[in-house]
Amino acid sequence: MRLKSPITLLGRVWLLSLACCVATAFAGGLAKGTVVRIEGSGIEGGWHQGKITVVAAGCTMIALDKATKDGYTMIALVATSRLQRQQAGAWVDVSVKDLQAEEPKKCLEDGAD
Repeated sequence: MRLKSPITLLGRVWLLSLACCVATAFAGGLAKGTVVRIEGSGIEGGWHQGKITVVAAGCTMIALDKATKDGYTMIALVATSRLQRQQAGAWVDVSVKDLQAEEPKKCLEDGAD
């Protein structure tokens, strides 16, 4: 005797699509929109505040709150030397190496930013 599943095919498709959306809402363990600050190579020194985003190619980027002196508005992880996120009102270090380990290989090549 075969029992009928209470979840219809449409329900299964919906659950699968929801799971995909949840999986893509994170960029290397940081949710899209997470407030961060970075120090980067190829840009002027000091902290640059922005938010985590993921571009169409699947690469994690930091959308800066204001442009750098050279006009950069987004910085790729490959060009990020240090990253911190806010937690309980304080800045906490996040391992850039760990984030980079979860990036697609094409995102870590020179020029990916």
